[in-house]
Amino acid sequence: MNMRLPGFFFQNILKTLLTFALTTGCAVFVSSLGVDKESMIMVFLLGVLFTTVFTSSYVYGILISFASLMIFNFLFTEPRYTLVIYSRNDIILLLFFLVTAVVSGIITSRLQQQMELAARNERTAQTLYQIASGFLSVSGNHNIVQRGISYIYTYADCESTVSLSRDNSFHAGRRPLPDTPPLTYRLQSAAGSLGTLLVYPSATPLDEQTELIIQAVATQLGIALDREQLYNEQEKTRLAMESERLRATLLRSVAHDLRSPLTALLGAGSLLADQYHHLSDEERQKLAKDISEEIIWLTNLVENILDMTRINESQLVIKKENEVVDDVVSEAVSHVERLLRERRFTAHLPDEVIMVPMDGRLIVRVLINLLENAVVHTPPAAEITLSVTVSEEELVVTVSDTGEGINDSVRDSLFDRFVTHDKAVSDSRRGMGLGLANCKALIEAHGGTITAGPNHPRGSRFAFTLPRGV
Repeated sequence: MNMRLPGFFFQNILKTLLTFALTTGCAVFVSSLGVDKESMIMVFLLGVLFTTVFTSSYVYGILISFASLMIFNFLFTEPRYTLVIYSRNDIILLLFFLVTAVVSGIITSRLQQQMELAARNERTAQTLYQIASGFLSVSGNHNIVQRGISYIYTYADCESTVSLSRDNSFHAGRRPLPDTPPLTYRLQSAAGSLGTLLVYPSATPLDEQTELIIQAVATQLGIALDREQLYNEQEKTRLAMESERLRATLLRSVAHDLRSPLTALLGAGSLLADQYHHLSDEERQKLAKDISEEIIWLTNLVENILDMTRINESQLVIKKENEVVDDVVSEAVSHVERLLRERRFTAHLPDEVIMVPMDGRLIVRVLINLLENAVVHTPPAAEITLSVTVSEEELVVTVSDTGEGINDSVRDSLFDRFVTHDKAVSDSRRGMGLGLANCKALIEAHGGTITAGPNHPRGSRFAFTLPRGV
């Protein structure tokens, strides 16, 4: 700062001399036109005002006021070209000129300073607004701190670091930290201190506007970090409540859906044990068939629950291998063979042997869920069709039926968990509503898609795709 003062001083002196010279030249020109000296003295008054404006200091205005007084006396008062004044009118005129020039210079200087102060305040207000609005769109402690440090670097030209109570320090400057002692600002929240902001000023002391900007950044940092902390706590609470809700729903669904098949198993098993020799072969075969179907349904239920648990805990591992599509379809159909035995079931497979990279066990689970869903939600007379088509990019598997179609009440949430059809056609079991949700998760984990829609002219149609590339 001290090295720059001589430069400003000589610049202002040069501006003052140039203005004085131009003013004197204009006065001489105006005098040659025959203008009286009372009017001509206004030229020197303008010179005083211009000097004050150009130099931003009333000191130079006062200097040029005295200089103008001397040159006016020397050139335009009698006797000319001397500093002697004979007329009292000239003395009074010069005194009024001097007072007017000094007062006008001081007022002009102060007005200019007020205008500069207003402009600085406006720029500061705009900067503070940009800082405040900039923190609204950022989330995450690391991003919030980086934003604050970048603002200090941009608007205050200072390096800074932030130390959080629950995290490490952050430094995002473009220069190494200086050796000067830092200025410390507390990052406060409603619950207490969140950390500290350390600002490393340059060699020049910080002005009032810069300190205000840094304090504003520290305040906004505290507000944003407090907001982020509250959001994280609310998110944890929401996740805990959602997890508890899902757990309670799962327990209720398991208890409800296990009651019917276990009751059927208990009844059929007791009847076989107590009345075995009194039952005909057809009756015993019917009871055994019912037991088998209930066990298949319970097995599928347990598998869906296990798949849901793995998906929730991010423990689902996809082991892709080239699988023969015919073998995967045959295995899935064999698991639900008893359910399909009395149904009009048709499978359309490609004539050639097709191999697609997939986790065969999981795709079998998807097919079992889709086929079981078609059986449960269609009347015995409905037709169920499984078709497989292939292209160069993907495999398309479709399970369609000619039942009543998808209920409008569940159409938009069909692949959500615990969503069930209110009217199960085949029997009294509603199911837990996990099958389609698991299908969606398993297919998307393979990089494919699954959709549901109407099967023209009647029924519903479920289709999923699998990419043929590894």
